[in-house]
Amino acid sequence: MTLRDFLTRHPRKRRRCDALGKRPYFFVAVDHETQPELALLLEATLGLRLGAAPPFPRFEQPLDLLSATTLQFAIGDEGSGSPLHFHQDAVNLLLCGRKRWWLLPPSGSAMSRLHPLDVLTHEADCFNHARVLEQEVGDVVYVPDMWGHAVLNLEANTLCIAAEFA
Repeated sequence: MTLRDFLTRHPRKRRRCDALGKRPYFFVAVDHETQPELALLLEATLGLRLGAAPPFPRFEQPLDLLSATTLQFAIGDEGSGSPLHFHQDAVNLLLCGRKRWWLLPPSGSAMSRLHPLDVLTHEADCFNHARVLEQEVGDVVYVPDMWGHAVLNLEANTLCIAAEFA
């Protein structure tokens, strides 16, 4: 599904679940080659460029060595989200809606295909030791390198932009 398809779908149809019972979620890595206009918009919004040092205050190493490797854009309806996964350092800025995050230190990190709602419904134990937080509009969530995290969108049209750093 393209972003245009997602955004032009009738809201009632978009709120329907897919064949697996999940709400639509559009999540894409953004770059200058495939989405030049969106890449420029995200760079301006986040105040950074791909391959450049992060805009936040400089601390002692290793933050001085970080550079943005991936810009991301996501929009989803209530009940959509991403399963438990991990990657390099990342920041996530919420522009619209609300999100619930489950964060696990590297020792509890895993890659999963299980949607957060399935974890909660089936009382699976992968979130038992997670730190849980709710992200509101304007909040920035920092996810440290290799920390496991799952995300559930709590409102319709939850919109965020993010950057990963190496």
